[in-house]
Amino acid sequence: MLDVKITLALSFALSVIAAVSVLALRLSRGDVAVLSVQPGILVRVFKLERAVLTLNVKSARRRKGWLSLRVETVRMPEGLEVSFRAVSQTAVEVTAVPRYAGRFRGLGVKYELNDPLGVFGEFGEAEFEDFTIDVLPLALLAPARRVVIPAVTMGEKPAGRRGAAQELYAIDEYHPFAETKEILWKRAAARTPDERLLVRVREANIPRSVKIGLLEAVERGSGRAVWMDSTTEAIAAIGVTLLRAGTEVEVLRSSSGGVARLRASSPDELANLVVEMWTSIDASHLPEVTAEADFLVTGSEELGRRAVSEAARGKPSFLIPGGSGTSPGRTTGRTIVYTGAESVVRIVSEVLAR
Repeated sequence: MLDVKITLALSFALSVIAAVSVLALRLSRGDVAVLSVQPGILVRVFKLERAVLTLNVKSARRRKGWLSLRVETVRMPEGLEVSFRAVSQTAVEVTAVPRYAGRFRGLGVKYELNDPLGVFGEFGEAEFEDFTIDVLPLALLAPARRVVIPAVTMGEKPAGRRGAAQELYAIDEYHPFAETKEILWKRAAARTPDERLLVRVREANIPRSVKIGLLEAVERGSGRAVWMDSTTEAIAAIGVTLLRAGTEVEVLRSSSGGVARLRASSPDELANLVVEMWTSIDASHLPEVTAEADFLVTGSEELGRRAVSEAARGKPSFLIPGGSGTSPGRTTGRTIVYTGAESVVRIVSEVLAR
């Protein structure tokens, strides 16, 4: 008889608990906002650096304890190694380690909301399409190699070294190969035999900016992350070298509205440039980009397009091999097949000496 009473009491208690759980879940259902991401929809890190964000579920009236969050899966673009762990009843910490440089957009979460007693649950999915992880290339951290500016270089900006422009750079001693028109003749006429013969030294000028044409016209699917990484590293290395030489960097890219332009005159602006240049593919203005650019950065797959292949033969170019090992085909002496180990100095020097 006692066992029956205990069983009935236990059944009644469980029924009450279940009713309370259902009531708690029902009352809080209209009070719960969608999942939120902290610190925001944009995270910026260097390649191989941990990006940490937190998923939260909050009640509009902040009635803590009514719900608990359990995340089942987290989906992020390929190229990011993702892990997650619960840090509180309503928060889950997500860690992403990027293997490639570039811009990665999108975050998907499959989760379950539970009542306080864990008796009932409600499944849901959240998509954060605008969530972005900007991954900076390691080339931005590498020391820039100094570019030797040829004396014949012409442009709009003083280079701070001797050259062939009009501005006076220094006064130096005459040597047999110096221009006789630069001799200081009035001083030479008044000098004593043991005095040096002096000449004017002109300054070199460099271009105010150098335009890099980024040509992307092929959908690469799962291989785009590898190609984007190599391209980002290449343009970052080129940009660092150009800034060290004293000229600005401008990246041109085909977009639906015409030729998109991104400029950088400092390391911080260059960091913004190398991630902001990654937009959706639009090949409608490739001819304008190739015509205006001083040199090109493109992929081996793009050489199948006539406009790209002809431009690559006529201008200094960086050719980024495809992630699937696609052969770059025929290249000329003005083309560097860039795998990450090649120096960018030769092409940069050639472009500055235009």
